[in-house]
Amino acid sequence: MKYGLISLLHLQIARLLGLVRTVEAVRLDGEPRPQWALLIRGRGFTRLLRDEPLMSPYLLRTHDPTVPRPMRFLVRQAAERYAQSVGLMKQQTSWAVKET
Repeated sequence: MKYGLISLLHLQIARLLGLVRTVEAVRLDGEPRPQWALLIRGRGFTRLLRDEPLMSPYLLRTHDPTVPRPMRFLVRQAAERYAQSVGLMKQQTSWAVKET
């Protein structure tokens, strides 16, 4: 499926208003190697989190840095940890420990 993009600022506002239902890590289709993005399902919208680099677009080594694109992660766990760090997903509260 094709989805539009949403910036982190607009997403945080929607989250504060209670419009965000779930945030999940999904695998992007059509990429040469597996890449993951954050899919936001809300009340009346479904969007991918937009990548908004803080540095100058001239420092990026992409084909066209002006084209909007989703924030990409190489592994699912990295996407989930990022979502937890910005408050989009619940933090991990327990860890498994091997008893010796």
